[in-house]
Amino acid sequence: MTIALNKLQPTQSTTNNKEVSAMNTMFEQLFIEFEIKPTAVILINLMKFHLNTVERMNEFANRMLYEDSPFALIVKMWKEDVDAHSYTDKADFVYDYYRNKKAAFEKLFQEPAHEWKLNRFTCDDPERIYDTYLKLDKYSHMTEVAMFA
Repeated sequence: MTIALNKLQPTQSTTNNKEVSAMNTMFEQLFIEFEIKPTAVILINLMKFHLNTVERMNEFANRMLYEDSPFALIVKMWKEDVDAHSYTDKADFVYDYYRNKKAAFEKLFQEPAHEWKLNRFTCDDPERIYDTYLKLDKYSHMTEVAMFA
């Protein structure tokens, strides 16, 4: 299955309501096609975070042909994103942490860094946070690392 729309990236800052509307339409198509209920808020939020381009949405739609559930696929794609885009060097994380804490957490964990997740961290030492992340597992979630950092 391929969703044929213009190549739009919702992460780009834009004032064009047509682009935002087109991306929302694409999400609606995915939700209908794969029978994702509106009450599946966690899955929907993960999809919006990871499927942030038309290409990623098409990849998801094509890969769903071989998967049992949308959640299983989004978890696989999340792990692939961690492998491909997360930090491999503590110094880079520490540097980015002091520049933009939220963006650094999103890059490290490859998940949305909501305010309530950031508030779970009682430690404000990026080196300790990164060490805890490595100690637990590179596929750890923010809330899990927050408990042990």
